[in-house]
Amino acid sequence: MNFMRLIGFLVSMASIVYGLSANAGSLDRDDLESIPIGKATEFSNLSTFDAQAVCLLHPYQDRLSSKDELAVRVNTYLAANKHVSDEGHFAFVLVGKDGIEIVPFKRSRNLDVLAKHEVSSSVDEMLPKGFAPHDCANGQSAAFLKIGLRARTYLVLGELR
Repeated sequence: MNFMRLIGFLVSMASIVYGLSANAGSLDRDDLESIPIGKATEFSNLSTFDAQAVCLLHPYQDRLSSKDELAVRVNTYLAANKHVSDEGHFAFVLVGKDGIEIVPFKRSRNLDVLAKHEVSSSVDEMLPKGFAPHDCANGQSAAFLKIGLRARTYLVLGELR
């Protein structure tokens, strides 16, 4: 039973931290839509959130699939906040030293996402030199690339080298 109390305490603390950090500099839809097609834009130019990592949750993805320390921290937070994804939404998870923020977006023709595993060879040819797609990017080098494909506009999360 002590283990369950510890989990309850951690969930409570995560909720408190989230409450303090919510909207601390999250991403804005208008800023993402204003990224020029074919140009990689650094996360730090779009948000004041001091991110250690930026992760993508694509439609129907309720948790990160990795088992590393970052994923465990994010997945604990997502579970505590009962995050549920569906076909019509994607989200970016901003991970800071002192908190985590989930920034959801409604999918549209003007703003959708491609996860790393969806970057095909034809999309790979559109990536600018020095941009590498990632599902979770280091906050210091995180960037978004906007591409046009099949009459839709997509964001690809990655890192600039």
